[in-house]
Amino acid sequence: MKGYDGCFVLRCMLANSARWRPKIISNGLKLISIQCDDIRFIDSLSFIPSSLSVFPKTFNFPESKGYFPFLFNTSENQNYEGHLPALEYFCTDQMSTKERQNLLDWHATQNNSVFKMSEEIVKYCLMDVKILVKGCIQFRSMFMDQNKVDPFEESTTIASGCNKVFRRLFLKENTIGLIPKGGYRRADKQSKVAIQWLRWVEHSQQVAIQHAGKAREFRIPEGIKVDGYCVETNTVYEFLGCYWHGCEECFPNQANVDPKLDINTAMFVRNENTVARSQRLRKHGYNLVEMRECDFKRLMLVNEELRDFIHNLGDQDEEPLNPRDAFYGGRTNASKLYHKCDGISEKIMYYDVCSLYPYVNKYCKYPIGHPKIHVGLECKNISLDTVEGLIKCRVLPPSDLYHPVLPLKMHGKLMFLLCRTCGVELNEGECGHSEAERSFVGTFVADELRKAIANNYKVLDVFEIWEYEMEVYDKATKQGGLFSGYIDSFLKLKQECSGWPSHCTTDAEKKKYIEDYYEKEGILLDENNIKKNPGLRYLAKLMLNSFWGKFGQRENLPQTSIVSEPKDLFKLFTDPLVQVQTINPINDDVVLVSWDRPEGEGENLKTINVSIAAYTTAHARLELYSYLEKLGRRVLYYDTDSVIFVAKPGDWKPTCGDFLGSYIDEFVSAGPKNYSYNVFSTSDNALKSTCKVKGITLNYKNSRVINFETMKDMVLSNSKDSLYVYNDRKIVRDKSYNVISRPESKQYRISYSKRRRIENFDTLPFGYKE
Repeated sequence: MKGYDGCFVLRCMLANSARWRPKIISNGLKLISIQCDDIRFIDSLSFIPSSLSVFPKTFNFPESKGYFPFLFNTSENQNYEGHLPALEYFCTDQMSTKERQNLLDWHATQNNSVFKMSEEIVKYCLMDVKILVKGCIQFRSMFMDQNKVDPFEESTTIASGCNKVFRRLFLKENTIGLIPKGGYRRADKQSKVAIQWLRWVEHSQQVAIQHAGKAREFRIPEGIKVDGYCVETNTVYEFLGCYWHGCEECFPNQANVDPKLDINTAMFVRNENTVARSQRLRKHGYNLVEMRECDFKRLMLVNEELRDFIHNLGDQDEEPLNPRDAFYGGRTNASKLYHKCDGISEKIMYYDVCSLYPYVNKYCKYPIGHPKIHVGLECKNISLDTVEGLIKCRVLPPSDLYHPVLPLKMHGKLMFLLCRTCGVELNEGECGHSEAERSFVGTFVADELRKAIANNYKVLDVFEIWEYEMEVYDKATKQGGLFSGYIDSFLKLKQECSGWPSHCTTDAEKKKYIEDYYEKEGILLDENNIKKNPGLRYLAKLMLNSFWGKFGQRENLPQTSIVSEPKDLFKLFTDPLVQVQTINPINDDVVLVSWDRPEGEGENLKTINVSIAAYTTAHARLELYSYLEKLGRRVLYYDTDSVIFVAKPGDWKPTCGDFLGSYIDEFVSAGPKNYSYNVFSTSDNALKSTCKVKGITLNYKNSRVINFETMKDMVLSNSKDSLYVYNDRKIVRDKSYNVISRPESKQYRISYSKRRRIENFDTLPFGYKE
């Protein structure tokens, strides 16, 4: 449905808007769901991210999708009956090399078959539907049996389904906090000078006050929200801005009214309201401390200690910590653009961390509850060696670290650099900047910051800390862990459905296998359930790999409204919390309006905790860094959970075998998600090439243009030229959900800007100097 199937459904409904009033959920132009009354269309691909052709093997049923000559489907061929159409009608150029070969082998066996278009096109479409229905029914049945959740009824994607399962079956009470909209600090509007006074009272009187400068304003049981409150002394603190509270000294003409507002803005009304509020607070038994704005400003003129304190606060001009600023993605880059082994003793090895994110979810620490907020000077009393949580700070990287630790978002990319200014300028020369120019401000998970400090990063300033309590799995007792129950459940299912390992042929070997697995993972496998089941194994793998991302989902996603009434369109335009992005006419009666909300005004979803998402990716980066750190300059390429490196006899290397029983002889990369290598397969006794380029499907036709040799030629010559791949019949949808076919071309060229290039195709982080 995300592709173009849903467009036909939606256009049909919109053509009769009096009968159908669909509501849609979309991601850009991709339709996630269409709902009209009790009818709901969802996308199977959102739950089962694989092609229809692999459904029979995955879910173990005999049907096969087969092949169809799409290009033969023209008006003049609708009544064709004769020999099977030639290969060029089967879109062979758009297939992978392996899929194309399978088609060639099948086509060669069909010389005597008769092809009747009117029957074959119906048969092919019916088989598509039959395979989809059988696969979805089996998937739903397995999901419900294992999880007591109906994925198609209760969710719209596999990620939301996983989150529903976790919350229903595994989440303990009072463990995951829902971060308030706008965060914990300054979400309640309060003047800068008011917060300065409250911070001064805390400092000078050594009391703890809850206020908007470091949390939310306190609401007393009587329903009144106050500027500050001290629990220990039952004291309310109120800062009286002279204009807003009708100060008689500053505004002696108490009858003055703000011309932009109503009579209730008269100064005497504001003053009377303030006096009544103060009396009410005292009547309820609270100690009340008030400070007028004019009095505080006079105090600042005569109190030098107060002036110095405010000057040194340090955090007043800093935006409050935003946990999404600590949520960085995986680490991906090439550190060397080309390498060829120098003989039989040197090998290029490919190491893949098995199930990295499920491993992190089970074994690593996670924040629970709500954090304690430390701001400005308070942070000086917090030890970075032991604190757990998120830290907003200014750091100065070392100048000679080949693999930097801390990430920084820049140029629309995730960069790891040693000088902020060199990164901004993409300086290919040696760094000559000052410490102030080299340093940068970021928000980091405490563990990642500690790793940076261990690698000679210096923390220059700490602006804010969200200090969390942690939950972590204990390997000794096999207890604890925020997500261990969820992970163990599906890891057990996956392992059992993989069947017995090939070396387990006797009862003794099977018993030892179960014991060893329990010792390693703390999971006791059921001998009776250990048998190959590709469908259940696929489900278990999906549940493990699709789980954590929902915690980091953006809350302010673009939305699309179908509008057929002028008043509804006017309402969207006049709503201060709606930002209209585009309006696309569908017909004379209906328009599609794409809109979102201002920053910070998105819905506070109960499935999101960005701190947990930040911890997940930070742990994953640290796991990868543990290999980068030891491998050093032998690293050629890394991508989130894998690393390609050079190894000679005696060199340290992770505990692993060679690349699938093979070894890489030659490697080339043009940047992140853009690499190729020649691998000698010991099983086939032949040299094979692998090529990956993000954004370009390397089907049979495109792989003739972009491959190991062409990528190597471009990198070695530092070519500025471009290669182009073409698709003559790309099926696309326009902004009004019309489905059209048009030519498409994609450009490929060398673009490497995440590190500084030096001789021998090596690279250095920006800002590096010996």
